[in-house]
Amino acid sequence: MPKLLADHTSLKIGGPVSFWAEPRDIDELLDSVSTARSRKKSIFIIGRGCNILAPDNGFDGVVIKLGHGFDHIERQGEEILKLGAGSSIQDLVTRASEWGLAGCEFLAGIPGSVGGAVFMNAGIRESEIKDIILELEVLDIKEKSVRTLKRRQIDFGYRSSGLEGMCILSALIKLKKDKPLSAKKRTDDFIKKREWMSSLGLPSAGSVFKNPNDENPAGRLIEACDLKGWRIGGAEISDAHANFIVNKGGASSRDVLGLIDLARKSVKAKFGIDLELEIKIL
Repeated sequence: MPKLLADHTSLKIGGPVSFWAEPRDIDELLDSVSTARSRKKSIFIIGRGCNILAPDNGFDGVVIKLGHGFDHIERQGEEILKLGAGSSIQDLVTRASEWGLAGCEFLAGIPGSVGGAVFMNAGIRESEIKDIILELEVLDIKEKSVRTLKRRQIDFGYRSSGLEGMCILSALIKLKKDKPLSAKKRTDDFIKKREWMSSLGLPSAGSVFKNPNDENPAGRLIEACDLKGWRIGGAEISDAHANFIVNKGGASSRDVLGLIDLARKSVKAKFGIDLELEIKIL
């Protein structure tokens, strides 16, 4: 029975995968890459399936989801943590708060894995995950070699990392010592700011578009075009936040792409601004 991307993406959309791999360690990961190479298949690395729009007809390639061996959070010194790429961002935030470590509270309430968050440089305008990174361990898929990249070697940008062609294996981050109660309060404050996300109540892929700038967040531009609640098939521009598209039930990737196209054309016509995708289209 083939794996369906709909079962492994937060938007609950996507057809069957030709080859699915969940390597438990680097050796098994290299075997998966070799399999893809020998069959001349494309490779797609998936974390927890957030920020992804998968096609209805599936993916004729190899999808690699890092297994349990990449799901770990370890202290390596008083303020330094080593994070497996498959570990949960929420586990990181919770563990740091319990240990009285500050510096990653801004990630509270953001779903997904550490690897995905690093690849997209997740965060908010004033704080991004790049700010706490010391180094990354990555697999260069083309060269099939494991490399350690210092922070200065990584080309981080707004919602980007320049790590295309790499599979993130682990991250070394530096936080700051704090009182557990203080760290927890700041974490709770960020969670409260994102409480509206729980009001979506439906599958989504997170923010669809990058914010053009601080003065013109994508959600505000789309809302100004009166597109909140606009629906195509089973997909809808959310009433809770116009930069989120939700699956009302039975939505197809074509439905979502239709709303993406509508939002782009509407914002361009009204404001002369080109919206850039934040979600990854497989």
